[in-house]
Amino acid sequence: MRRIRAGQSLKFEFEECNLDSLVQDVVEDLNFAYGERFIVVSDTAIRSNCSRKEIRRVIENLAINAVKYGAADTPITLTLEQIETHISLTIHNEGNPISSEAQSILFQQFRRTIAAEDQTGWGLGLFLAKSIIEAHQGTIEVESAQDKGTSFIVKLPKLSD
Repeated sequence: MRRIRAGQSLKFEFEECNLDSLVQDVVEDLNFAYGERFIVVSDTAIRSNCSRKEIRRVIENLAINAVKYGAADTPITLTLEQIETHISLTIHNEGNPISSEAQSILFQQFRRTIAAEDQTGWGLGLFLAKSIIEAHQGTIEVESAQDKGTSFIVKLPKLSD
């Protein structure tokens, strides 16, 4: 944690990762812990250069947030696809939208939205997720609207052939 606060870059061990199997592994564990709420929609053989442990941490964080803040008993969908220039992982849940004011602070450290005040935590999960994704040369963003639910979209570079 100190390393992030000091503004230094995170150091990870990168290797070729099979992201579709990583997402499936995470969802198996989450379905065991939270009930069969998670659905995976994935292309196969999606590979990237990544720190498996850290990308797993990001997927878990986003999926658990979907459980905590989304509508109860609705499915949470993880969609993994390879697009022309990158790999996209979208974690979507139904429920009340995140206001645009809250969206503007979501990825800042130690900042919590009003909806998060009832939940335990330090306000570091999304900050760490963003830091990890950026260390992978990727991006993370949120889309949230009434009647459309909330989606966190992670984009990672695809593995060069």
